[in-house]
Amino acid sequence: MPARSKVFQRALDAALANRAQREALERTLTRYRQRRAEAFAELDFAALRSDLRRRKEAAIARLPELVEQFRREAEAVGATVYLARTAEDARRYVAELVRQRGAKLVVKSKSMATEEIQLNEALEHSGARVVETDLGEWIVQLAGERPSHLIGPAIHKSREQIAELFSRVLGRPIPPDPPQLVEVARQELRRAFIEADIGITGANAAIAETGTLVIVTNEGNAELVATLPPVHVAIVGIDKIVRTLDDVPPLLRALPRAGAGQKMTVRVLFLTGPTRTADIEIQLVRGAHGPREQHIVLLDNGRLAAREDPELSDALYCIRCGACSNVCPPYQVVSGHLFGHIYTGPIGLPLTAIHHGLEAVADPQSLCVSCNACETVCPVAIPIPRLILDVRARVAEKLGLPFVKRAALERWSDPRSGDRWARLAALAAAPLADRDGFLRSLPFVDGATSERHLVAPARRPLRDRLRHLAPPAALGRPAPTPLLAGSAVAGKTVALFPGCLIDRLLPEMGEATVRVLEACGCRVVFPLEQHCCGLVASNAGDRAHALELARQTIQVLEQVEADWIVTPSTSCYGAIAQDYQHLFRDDPAWRERAARVAERLVDFVSFLDGVAHLGPQQWTRPGPTVTYHDSCQSANALGLWEQPRRLLREVLGCQIVEMQESSFCCGFGGTFSLDHPRLSAAILERKVRTATETGAPIVVADNPGCLMQIRGGLHARGSTLRALHVAELVAERLADLAAASDVRDGVREETHAPT
Repeated sequence: MPARSKVFQRALDAALANRAQREALERTLTRYRQRRAEAFAELDFAALRSDLRRRKEAAIARLPELVEQFRREAEAVGATVYLARTAEDARRYVAELVRQRGAKLVVKSKSMATEEIQLNEALEHSGARVVETDLGEWIVQLAGERPSHLIGPAIHKSREQIAELFSRVLGRPIPPDPPQLVEVARQELRRAFIEADIGITGANAAIAETGTLVIVTNEGNAELVATLPPVHVAIVGIDKIVRTLDDVPPLLRALPRAGAGQKMTVRVLFLTGPTRTADIEIQLVRGAHGPREQHIVLLDNGRLAAREDPELSDALYCIRCGACSNVCPPYQVVSGHLFGHIYTGPIGLPLTAIHHGLEAVADPQSLCVSCNACETVCPVAIPIPRLILDVRARVAEKLGLPFVKRAALERWSDPRSGDRWARLAALAAAPLADRDGFLRSLPFVDGATSERHLVAPARRPLRDRLRHLAPPAALGRPAPTPLLAGSAVAGKTVALFPGCLIDRLLPEMGEATVRVLEACGCRVVFPLEQHCCGLVASNAGDRAHALELARQTIQVLEQVEADWIVTPSTSCYGAIAQDYQHLFRDDPAWRERAARVAERLVDFVSFLDGVAHLGPQQWTRPGPTVTYHDSCQSANALGLWEQPRRLLREVLGCQIVEMQESSFCCGFGGTFSLDHPRLSAAILERKVRTATETGAPIVVADNPGCLMQIRGGLHARGSTLRALHVAELVAERLADLAAASDVRDGVREETHAPT
């Protein structure tokens, strides 16, 4: 991507400096996540999202047909339907309607579609006064801001800030008491409902078989907007069209739970044409108890084109619940005003590309940390992280990568060149590192080490330390005698793929992995030709070099003579086993080769738990008390929850003290931590705090990137809390076992020594 614009950078700096906003977002979103879990507890979330996904897929597949069916049925019951191809078309239609009806006051209920087309500005330019009647929307309207969340427009503001805003605008003191704030809003908005000439709403669904609009609301304002003014206008994205009434209940079960942690919403409106009655002299009368006119603007604005785009079409399944924002770590720090354009949060990035173009998303897309949390909570199973990476790649292809990043990836993609540069970097960093191996400052990268110290490159990488394990010589060595009881892999051959972080920065972690694998009775081999899985290039949006590195990795690993290929990096595992299938989507031959490699690939924790089947061991003393950090890749992409905890409890004899939201991101995200060091540090701050609050002396994880990030944060704070890979903890327990064995042997020898 290009260098960030100065305007965006200034806004990002301001957001990071806004401590009140950060605290409000963390408090509110943490509560949302808790309420969501409670709301879904009684439902089968997997089954519900599968059903909803199936229905959305069916509707989008028939979208042109359903648009015409909805138009026909809605017009049959008295509505006027207009298909707007562009945002300009939609604005023009509504502005002309306002002019023709001589409307001076327009009231609106919450509608992201109207935000998408920037309708308010167009109507105000035409001389109409526009009043938002949703509480959150009214707050941001008074503040001169745009919504920061798909369903919580003012989620970034505290009650104190809202009270101060109301007091300033209304000219009287308003206390920061939520019930009083709501009552003030009701009093101020009541007259607008009565006096309005036109009411404008959106819709959560549009039923093709009946021409019915479905509007979900909690506050009741949508009912008043749609029924009190003489003219009702609905702006509806065509992606909201469903086939039949039967498609609506799954939406009504999912939307309130996913978005607000409610089991059900307060109100659901079903509007079929303008209000009418046949009670008066058995004649059809329109507008008898509601609007005389209903105008429905069906908005395309890139949706039909996106439907034909294999990389972006999944975004059309979005139901606008905002759940992805509620779990997004960068969003929780900077809010939707930075993390998005009009549509905010993770799903807002591909939607922005669809509706507003790549230029509009060029800066915001860089804020994605690739934690995959958004996909886990999406009620329609949208692969949002994949969509964001595809958008990032398009941005890079169209607008270019920054010179330094482009040059670095070019050199890194060549194993020989990458090795040379890595060794030069290690030599250059050595004089700057402290005795603990950390860089307390980094030239030319502003704020990179202010709240997190960086692990210095190892002067002797793992590949140099494991040359004795290189095939073919290593294959001729006998398998070691297992030290871990019950190992089901004794005598087997295992190839180690450590990933470039462990190889170049954390070699001790790789050595610990080898010791544990050998303790399982495995013969370990280390292919010296291995380099990098390509994740760093893929996350940067550099598809060309990602493909080059992926091919190199496949070629090396498919030639390895081993029963399994084990990696202590779950990020590398996810890249090879999962991401390669998307990366090679247009190359069936390489996709098949990647799949064959993935059949033998296993992450370290899964190997010990599901392959070696390690059980309880005869330790001489209890294991340490630990807390566990679930890395984003492990928890959100691989589903590794119980496996590491079983290892810690049952195999290693550890006591686990769970930290709050153990799977919440640490803020590393590969190059994200260098692209946005201050934002990365702000996310890390929460992880360090929650880990420290457990009182455990050790935090354990299975991902080297997370551990490097957490170690850097702990070191910068002078904390005594240790951060260890699962392999390092097992290796320490093995050392204790060996030491105890030596003591026993010494006692035995002394007992039987001649007098």
